[in-house]
Amino acid sequence: MMKESLAKNGLMLGAFAVVTTALIALTFFGTQDKIEQQKQQKLLSVLNEVVPSEFHDNALYAYCTEVNAPELGNKKAHKIYRATLNGQPSALVLEATAPDGYSGDIDIVVGVKVDAHVGGNTQGGSSTDSLDGESENLNITALALSELAELDSTPQKSSEQDENASDISAPNTNRISMRVLGVRVIEHKETPGLGDKIELAVSNWITAFSDKPFSPDNLAPWQVKKDGGEFDQFTGATITPRAVVRAVREALLYAQANQSALFNAPNTCAITDSVETIDAINVNEAQPHSVEEL
Repeated sequence: MMKESLAKNGLMLGAFAVVTTALIALTFFGTQDKIEQQKQQKLLSVLNEVVPSEFHDNALYAYCTEVNAPELGNKKAHKIYRATLNGQPSALVLEATAPDGYSGDIDIVVGVKVDAHVGGNTQGGSSTDSLDGESENLNITALALSELAELDSTPQKSSEQDENASDISAPNTNRISMRVLGVRVIEHKETPGLGDKIELAVSNWITAFSDKPFSPDNLAPWQVKKDGGEFDQFTGATITPRAVVRAVREALLYAQANQSALFNAPNTCAITDSVETIDAINVNEAQPHSVEEL
């Protein structure tokens, strides 16, 4: 009798577990497309925040290319959206990832005004320029690369209270400076109340990048103040802002070295139904929200 009762209870528990697992799986697969669509719409809604409408007259979401470049944070493909004005290249929006956030990857977009004289096929035709990690256009000077490698090799502690990073010396090169138009965080898992201040909805820290000039000849300011740079860190949370500043800096170096190649690359942005629905959202009227830092 006892064995029969145990067997019956075991079967009931097993059946309950199977049904629960099936429901969770169905929920996941049933909402996966919707989650991806929401992420895409969030990205599209900030494109015109990081590159204001006065800098382009084309549809940013419909004119991009994909690259696999370690300078953008990891091995996954990142999209580069290309802005044109009167048929001429005017700005870039780079997707990038900070792989060294306190709680993992931090996905960002960086809008930057490009050199007015940069060449490019604004129709997105084919190009002999390659955009992968082995391309000649990834020709950041050896000195700049060694400086970045030195900074990135700085040991990180497992606490938000971490050590000073190495200072960056300016390489002696002759490259045209660029201007950052805006930076936004798309996705992260940073600690609420600490690292989440990188979000515009939580604080206005991310707006410190806006309208900031960038030159590979002067990388020293592109660190948090604790490391000798110009960007604020958070109380009790230095790893997160340091990771974002580093990711922005490396994305700008990549853009600086590859402007022509990026504008010459084929257009890989297919306009899907989910993208067309963004027309219902007036991204030009996106308003920044800022609150007092905690």
